[in-house]
Amino acid sequence: MSRSDEDRILHGLFYYRESIDEEFSVNSEQILWLAAHSYAEGAGWAKEGEPQKFDIEIVPGDLRRKLVVSKCELPLRYLSYRRLIKYVPAANDRLQVAVTFAGADRAMRLHTRLGRLEMWYQEHRDGFVGVLTTVAVSFLTALAAVAVSEHLRKAAPEPPRIIYEVEPKSAP
Repeated sequence: MSRSDEDRILHGLFYYRESIDEEFSVNSEQILWLAAHSYAEGAGWAKEGEPQKFDIEIVPGDLRRKLVVSKCELPLRYLSYRRLIKYVPAANDRLQVAVTFAGADRAMRLHTRLGRLEMWYQEHRDGFVGVLTTVAVSFLTALAAVAVSEHLRKAAPEPPRIIYEVEPKSAP
């Protein structure tokens, strides 16, 4: 289980219906499909109105349960714990899922590269890499400000020079 699996699942769940707190039913094979595909593919999860499925039959029988637990159940539980979705296991391997307001906000940020970059920075800003990123951005911003001010100073017309003529001193 990784944060990226959870984010891809959340993104796909939200863009399937684009509604908040509206429950819908999915199964573990559909969730596995979301965990295995990118954000761009996850936005188009529903082909002809029905969510796509991962073919779990290709996985050996002894590994199926481990796959479902690690790539489906744990991410959904964690998303539920973080209150990004409402998740209730239902009968016959079905799951009742609803994306909350906080989950929809996160899913909308995940939809763009800039949003994913912003979320990465928010999660890592207290660590060494986050501090290093902050310093680098500050330095580049200062360099850009100096370059712009120098360009404006050079582009401005030079003020007219005033030449004072001084009468020559008389010889003694």
